[in-house]
Amino acid sequence: MSKESWQRARSYEQIQERIDTILDAAGRVFQNQPYEKVTMQMIAREAKFTRSNLYRYFNTREEIFVTLFMKDIDSWIKQVKSTVRSEMDLETFVKTWTQILCQQQRLLELSPLLSVSLEQNTSEEIYRQTKLILFERMSEAIPVLQRVLPLLTVAQGFEFLLLHQSLVAGIWPMSQYTDMQRQVLAENELQLLEIDFASFYEKAILMITRGMLQDP
Repeated sequence: MSKESWQRARSYEQIQERIDTILDAAGRVFQNQPYEKVTMQMIAREAKFTRSNLYRYFNTREEIFVTLFMKDIDSWIKQVKSTVRSEMDLETFVKTWTQILCQQQRLLELSPLLSVSLEQNTSEEIYRQTKLILFERMSEAIPVLQRVLPLLTVAQGFEFLLLHQSLVAGIWPMSQYTDMQRQVLAENELQLLEIDFASFYEKAILMITRGMLQDP
């Protein structure tokens, strides 16, 4: 992309198109490289930008990661809002919730990296902004939970979503096996230790939700 073409990108649509291009490229890099090895140069190369042009839109790797993560969170919540119905029973809701989550492949892969990016490497400004955005997105999701679980309090809703994030961050990487690991787990009774993400997550969320509803 030439310098001249960059100078012509003045409209909101043009700017947003370039941001989306950067985020999509960054998503591929984050999915294929260990987080600590990802550089702005790698993201710029994947997006077919120069590094100086990349810095027109983002200042750090962490800023790109957080923006990408929030984009995927928005996509997930949008689907949850349009799918979850008040007439669902608890088991149907949990199954539907799990199915929607499993469709968000990149979100699942990025979730275990969130603590590395946000908790350890970001500036105070980005940390605060990200937490505020997370709070806003979680607040949007709680009324959806209350469609099916009308007795769920706001505090319990936040607890549910934090437990959900912890489960994803922990279970997802544990359930992604290499061919060698699957071969080992197939031996003797070791298959009992193999984790299928969707079924394990669904069972855990169902138990958590039942426990919350039983709390006085």
